[in-house]
Amino acid sequence: MKSFSRLKQYFLLLSIFSSLHLYSTEKPQPEFKVSPIGRIHVDGAVYFPEGNGFKPGAALSEIRAGARATYGDWMARIEVGYSYGKIGMKDVYIQRFFKAGNHLRLGYFIPQFGIRGGGSASYKPAMITETPESFFRTTSRKIGLMYTHCDKLFSAYATAFVGGHSLLFSVTEQGKSSVGGSLRATIHPLTNPGNIFQAGISTSYETATHTRVINDDGEEVASDGYRQFSASFPTTVCKVAMLEADVRDAVGDWKISPEISFAKGRFALETQYYYMSVKRTGSLPAYHASGVYAMLRGIVFGGKEYTFSSPDSNIAYPSPKSFELVAAFSYTDANSKGSGIYGGIANDYSLTANYYINKYMIARLRYSHTAVHGSCVSPNRNVNTIQARLQFVF
Repeated sequence: MKSFSRLKQYFLLLSIFSSLHLYSTEKPQPEFKVSPIGRIHVDGAVYFPEGNGFKPGAALSEIRAGARATYGDWMARIEVGYSYGKIGMKDVYIQRFFKAGNHLRLGYFIPQFGIRGGGSASYKPAMITETPESFFRTTSRKIGLMYTHCDKLFSAYATAFVGGHSLLFSVTEQGKSSVGGSLRATIHPLTNPGNIFQAGISTSYETATHTRVINDDGEEVASDGYRQFSASFPTTVCKVAMLEADVRDAVGDWKISPEISFAKGRFALETQYYYMSVKRTGSLPAYHASGVYAMLRGIVFGGKEYTFSSPDSNIAYPSPKSFELVAAFSYTDANSKGSGIYGGIANDYSLTANYYINKYMIARLRYSHTAVHGSCVSPNRNVNTIQARLQFVF
C-alpha cells in the first residue's frame, strides 16, 4: 500500500512539473512570409469600321509588380502598375484576419460593389469591364476601411472611404475631401459545385468632389461640388470616349445595384442592374442614370462544373485546361432629360472565348458590337471589335 501511495505521489509531482514546463514555454512565433505578385496583359485588336480614333494595334494594357507579406493573422499587399506610359499605385493595404471568413482591410483598394466589383479586369469573364461598371465608377480604388463577413449562407462587405483623389492630392489641394460608404450583402443558399444560386444587393453614397479655388477676397476655399462619370468603348488597345456626364452643383451620388448569380453544371448566368441618383444644390433637378448587364457562361471542355468562390461571393473561374465561352450584353442610359444632362446611351453585345492554360495564364479572344447614340462626347456610331489577350497573373 505504501508503494502504491508513493507511486501516486510521483505521478502527481510529474504532472505538476509538466504543467509548469508547458506554462513556462513560450508560444511559437508565427512565420513571416513574403511572396512576389504581378501580372501582364498583352492585347491586340482590330476594328471595323476604322477611323475616328479606331486603328488596329497592340498594347501592354496592364503591367503590375508587387509583394504580399503575411505574419500570423496579418497580411499586407502592395502593387505598382504601369500602363500607357503612366506609373500608378494599385492595391496597397493591410489586412487583419479574425475567425474564418472575417477580416478587416485598411488602405487603398476597390470596395466590394456587385458581382465582380471588387476586382480588376483580370477577373472579368468577358475580358473587359462591363460599361455600367465603368460608367458608374464602381470599380475605382479608394482609401478606406472594409469589414468582410462570409459564412455558408450570407456575406457582407461594409466599407467607409474617402474620395479617390485623396491618393494623389492632399485635402488642401482638393479644397474639401469627398467621403462615403458602401455595402454589399448577399445570400447564397446553394454553393455546391455545379449547383449555385446567389442573390445580393449593393448600395453606396459619396459626397461631391471639390477643388481648391481662390475667392474674390484672395482666400483659398472649396469649389462648388461636382461629380463626373464616363466610359470609353470596351477595348484596351484604343481609348475612345463613349459616354460622359459632368454633373455640376452636386451634393452627392447614391447608387443601388441588385445582382443574381446562378450555375447548373457547366452553365452559369450572372446579371446586375444599376441605378444612380445625383442630388444637386438648391432647386436644381437631380441627375439620374441606369444600366444593366447579363452574361451567360458555358464550359465547353475541361472542367466539369462551375464552383463557388466564398471570399468574393461569386462564381469562380473554371479549372486549368478548361475552355469557356461567355456571351454578354450590357446597356447604359446616361441621359437624364429632367436635369438637362445627356451623357449618351450605349449597348454592347459580345462573345468571349477563354482558355485557362494553367492557374496563372489565360488566353482570351473577344468579339463585340458596340452602339452609342445621344452622347455629348461621341457621334452616333456602331463599332465592331475583335480583341485578343494573353494574360499572366501570379
